[in-house]
Amino acid sequence: MCHVLLGLPFLALPLFWLLPLELAAPAYAAAALIALGIYAYALKAMRMPRVNGAEGMLGETGRVVGVGERGATLFFHGELWSADVEGELPAAGDAARIVGIEGLRLRIKRCGKPICDWRAGS
Repeated sequence: MCHVLLGLPFLALPLFWLLPLELAAPAYAAAALIALGIYAYALKAMRMPRVNGAEGMLGETGRVVGVGERGATLFFHGELWSADVEGELPAAGDAARIVGIEGLRLRIKRCGKPICDWRAGS
């Protein structure tokens, strides 16, 4: 269905054979404007960052709920995740930033603050 909408200017070309020019030109212009609106919306959607899956988790922060000898347990978006720690070992209650994902195991880095800003490199 969406391919039909993207080809709307080509599908509207027979209007020039079926209708007089005074009617065909405005109808074709309307079809072209609708197609341009669809193109703009599609380009905007393509440029949006991912917000789901593994790519959407990178750079986000969670709360460390437990630390063990094999790593830490991170509470993130209502779920508990097993995580390997990079750098300084966090304590329970610390904020941690997700820096990588390997399968179903996260790689995290301690922030030390209740909320860390990943853009600041903290």
